[in-house]
Amino acid sequence: MIYKSYFYKSFSLFAFTFCVLTIGVSQDVKNYASLGEVWKDVKQSNTAFKNAAIQSKLAELARKTAIGNVINPRLPVTFTMLDNTRLQNNFIPAEIFGGPAGTFREVTFGQQYNALLSLQPQFDIFNLSAISQIKSAKINQELTESQNLLNEKTLYESVNATYYNIVSLKNQQKVLTQNIEIASQIKAKVNDRFKEGVIRKQDVNEAEVNLIALQDKLQQLEYNISLQENILSLFLENKWNPMVEENLNSYVLDNVPNPTSGNIQYKNAMLQSKMLHQDIKILQHQYYPTLSFTSSLNWQNLSNDFFFANNSTGIHYNFIGLKIGWDLPTVQRLSSIKNKKYQLQTLANNELHIQNETKNKDQQLALEYEKAQKQWSNFKSIADLKEDTYQKYLNQYNENILPLDRLLTSQNDMLNSQLNVVVALANIAFAKHKIIIHNQY
Repeated sequence: MIYKSYFYKSFSLFAFTFCVLTIGVSQDVKNYASLGEVWKDVKQSNTAFKNAAIQSKLAELARKTAIGNVINPRLPVTFTMLDNTRLQNNFIPAEIFGGPAGTFREVTFGQQYNALLSLQPQFDIFNLSAISQIKSAKINQELTESQNLLNEKTLYESVNATYYNIVSLKNQQKVLTQNIEIASQIKAKVNDRFKEGVIRKQDVNEAEVNLIALQDKLQQLEYNISLQENILSLFLENKWNPMVEENLNSYVLDNVPNPTSGNIQYKNAMLQSKMLHQDIKILQHQYYPTLSFTSSLNWQNLSNDFFFANNSTGIHYNFIGLKIGWDLPTVQRLSSIKNKKYQLQTLANNELHIQNETKNKDQQLALEYEKAQKQWSNFKSIADLKEDTYQKYLNQYNENILPLDRLLTSQNDMLNSQLNVVVALANIAFAKHKIIIHNQY
């Protein structure tokens, strides 16, 4: 099946293992009659949407932080208490104190106890690199939202695949159940004929083998349904045990929207390029000098008795000014700019590829849907013919003019053709919803 192959490429082995381990876990049962109902609950329950909301909040916080960092207000506060256990001695000319010229006198300067409170308010007046980071944060916010939408699209596509796997398997289950009833009726007829001595024991064995084989197919199908339902439950964070029941026949003549070029992937690639452009500007703007306001407010207390003694001396001194800082280019920064320019070339190539891919996507989706419709039409014609053939063979067998093996082969041919019709119908539904998802993004 197209959608089955698509699903297993997009969903991890971990999910499969987890589903196997969780079979039989008691959960509330919830019935679903359409994929839209499942999508609604997935959006409310799945962790991916909760994480996306957190990522959006983080991006918004980064933008607000970038705005605040333009002036980068700072208020360093320091408080020190020093006990100068041994003050430094200095020798000064003795003649200052009336002593003879050419001699020196030892004098001790300073106070033993020194307490200092210092506040240094500062903020940037001009910082071109910080200004550039505001735009970078805005682009990052857009990129986050874009990536969230891409993740949402991928999740919906996986749910689409799983849902129609279940729908297909359940409709196949109905077909198999009907054919098991047919096989049981054939076996009963064979047993009656064997009792009458009309046929050989080998025919009884073949009828029994046919019935057992169909029952085994049904059992395997039921296991697969349970596995797929557990996978779907995982998309719902195991809040419910989903029970899917949908009539596929409604999709045969269903109206399908025309595929329209989705731009979310191309927009995401463009935003990545814009982000890289801005990163380069930020690095380049770091070459420019920054102008800052700086100041210092100080309160000092000096004493030889103890800290903050009654006879201590208080000293207050302050200053304000401007400071220019200028970081000269470094090898590391020049290398980073060059590296990002190479990355930019790669992103430009990716943009072109995505643009070309987008042009073909609409046509591809339309062709997939048309192919699914045509395949269903062919399989339906084959199934009708196989059913007619089986009915004629059954009549011939009842008239004793057809061997049993031809009848059993005809029944299996009819069964396979009916299963093909179900699979084709599921492919139609899957292809339709791929178009719907594509048009939304």
